[in-house]
Amino acid sequence: SGPFGALMTLQYSLTAAPASQPRNAILGQVISLSIALGMTYTSLATNVRKALATALAIMCMARLGVTHPPAGAAALLFAGGQYSWGHMGIMLAGNILAIFSATLINDMNVKRQYPTFWGFGYWRKLFFSGNAKSKVA
Repeated sequence: SGPFGALMTLQYSLTAAPASQPRNAILGQVISLSIALGMTYTSLATNVRKALATALAIMCMARLGVTHPPAGAAALLFAGGQYSWGHMGIMLAGNILAIFSATLINDMNVKRQYPTFWGFGYWRKLFFSGNAKSKVA
């Protein structure tokens, strides 16, 4: 519930912020939740797991350019061990639903626009380009 409150704050108050855009919301959550759930397979103490998962998630999001603060909060929650991969799917579905509802509601006002960019063009080119050339040594 905490990450969703932060997501709503971004989507309705900071509509132009990069952290509130769909690319950051979806990819940030995937990265953070994957790291957090992966940490639950370690034998580390719960507090150490939570701290390390959150730190690693923020580092990876920042390095990949998809920083999303609610995803850092989700990493903290999911590293505790009470949630499973199925819960990750539910969290992602909730984020997608929130993105579409924020798009509809924000775009009803002529003074607002959400999202300002979808931001998946780079990733689409990276993974789905038929023109990928590889160097042969």
